[in-house]
Amino acid sequence: MIRPAWVEINLDALKHNFNAIREFAGSTVKIIATIKQSAYGHGVIPIARQLSLMGVNYFGVGSVEEAIFLRDAGFSEPILVLSSVSSEFADKFVDYSITPTVVNLHFAKSLNSIAKERNKRCPVHVHIDTGMGRLGYYYKDAAVLVKELAELDNLYLEGIYTHFPSADVDSNFTIEQINKFNSFTSHMESLGITFLYKHSANSMGVLNYPQACINMIRPGLILYGISPVDSIPIEVAPVMALKSRVIFIKKVDKGMSVGYGRTYIAKRSVYIATVEIGYADGYPWSLSGKGIVSIKGRNYPVVGRVCMDHIMVELENGNDVKEGDEVLLFGRSGDDFIPVEKIARLANTIPYEIVSRLSLKLPRVYLPNKLAYQQ
Repeated sequence: MIRPAWVEINLDALKHNFNAIREFAGSTVKIIATIKQSAYGHGVIPIARQLSLMGVNYFGVGSVEEAIFLRDAGFSEPILVLSSVSSEFADKFVDYSITPTVVNLHFAKSLNSIAKERNKRCPVHVHIDTGMGRLGYYYKDAAVLVKELAELDNLYLEGIYTHFPSADVDSNFTIEQINKFNSFTSHMESLGITFLYKHSANSMGVLNYPQACINMIRPGLILYGISPVDSIPIEVAPVMALKSRVIFIKKVDKGMSVGYGRTYIAKRSVYIATVEIGYADGYPWSLSGKGIVSIKGRNYPVVGRVCMDHIMVELENGNDVKEGDEVLLFGRSGDDFIPVEKIARLANTIPYEIVSRLSLKLPRVYLPNKLAYQQ
């Protein structure tokens, strides 16, 4: 690595988290590992490879392209695309053995027709809306769709699912969703329409709503050791750490400014360290004057505005830090730890955005093997 900025991914932490989730949910519950958007920025191939070794039941991705990428890389596990796809791409699901999410009859008929031509039977998962308001028929109207899907001979109604929008903040609404989902699937079963898999629990659903962990779950954030709320009932370890190095140190006298817009004016004589990371790498501009970093086990404030390629850090004195010293932006490094959840709060955003927006141009270094991988 020539440019001193990188992302470390601890695969042992991923293994720990997967085992903790599996133990918490129970051995009879199947796991869809949510690895969309390059596994939340962690790098999809190494993450999928480790999860495959752990015996994951299903991969959940966000697009057909992601699914095909996994197939071309040699993964044989079932893959569910967690979004609606245009009918013109229905052939991809059949040809690559990918499981689609079905939210409308037009797509389903196209898929059925292609499966019939290929002499195949395609598994599908039906998404119904119980309150997310994003995809799928509203549960009160979805029976018509499901009945028509059941008549399509070359489709197999393998799964049905819904999604929670507020499992972390509104338990009453989430319980209502669970009840609506269960009521709908029971009604379908009374009509002779059954599904092998029923799933609704995302990370927060897994942790706080055991009644939602029917026989399949879709953990995402907790797989990567990030907590949706302040306290959770299992112990997970952060998988990602963002690191860089000090590239320059200078003394700034009282009254001098640092950075664009001169938002930082030194109140005394201080030393400023320039660190090789910026908003073009995915480090949030909103951390200007708010962020913290750790250097040799000590926290220091980010001062001035975050630049495209650099940030500036105020030091205690000129002897604490040297050029070339490692800088932890978030994550764990030995005993040093800055939670990404804390960085997200300082940036007025959510941890999902912090990790998933890190530039794929930043090298991912995988531990314990220290395999550099550029996606």
